[in-house]
Amino acid sequence: AILLSLIVSKSVSAPIKEIEKAMQAMARGNLDTKIEVVSNDEIGALGEGFNDMIKGLKESETVKESFGKYISKEVRDEILAGRVPLDGEMKRATLLFSDLRDFTPFVESTHPKQVVAIMNQYFTEMAKAIKDNQGLILQFVGDEIEAVFGAPVPYDDHPDMAILAALEMQKRLTALNEKLSDQNVKPLRHGIGIHTGAVLAGIIGSKERSSYALVGDTVNLASRIQGLTKEFSCEMILSQTTHDLSTESYEMEQLPAIKVKGKRREVMIYKLLG
Repeated sequence: AILLSLIVSKSVSAPIKEIEKAMQAMARGNLDTKIEVVSNDEIGALGEGFNDMIKGLKESETVKESFGKYISKEVRDEILAGRVPLDGEMKRATLLFSDLRDFTPFVESTHPKQVVAIMNQYFTEMAKAIKDNQGLILQFVGDEIEAVFGAPVPYDDHPDMAILAALEMQKRLTALNEKLSDQNVKPLRHGIGIHTGAVLAGIIGSKERSSYALVGDTVNLASRIQGLTKEFSCEMILSQTTHDLSTESYEMEQLPAIKVKGKRREVMIYKLLG
């Protein structure tokens, strides 16, 4: 009877101790831990439940890490906590578009693997500048970056955030070109356009694939302003609206008013120098 009681006691205590060890490992941040289920009784069900919980936590952490690659930690946590509506809302935000110059000739004259390596370095540096200023990268399209400041989490100073991000992007590009020169790569150049206005923000797409996106004239005009950097042979241009709403002091130069596609009236723009 004593021997039988010891065997039964061990069969109960051993799995419980294993679960206890797994819980301690999870508390230390180890989400790869797993309990081996060897019975189909209540203890086995407890082990299966613990494994399911670990799996769910790991998936949630993966989502957070993936989300954090494109936005700041504060914005990510606000969205994941459900405090930001994503089903469609009108917001006032600042859009930033960035596009590399002479990208097509660069691709044609460079080995594909080197192109990918250089582009990854470029996007990494630009993403840091945007995230450091509370911006959200909406998408990478070829060599273009679309980012927003003031959505989905609202900020009163989103025009300044976008301007400071653009200035930091330029600093990071200069530092990156110094590194690329050691690899015998010609300096990269880009154009940045910034505009502030009303946008429709929400989750847009199909049932199979959707993403957080912005729609409206503000988005189109910001993209057009980015294109004007080619015409005026400069690196950064912002709209009159962004200029008027900025609260910090920047070095700017007013450019001639110009008509852009889709707009009847001329657009007032400024060259951002520093």
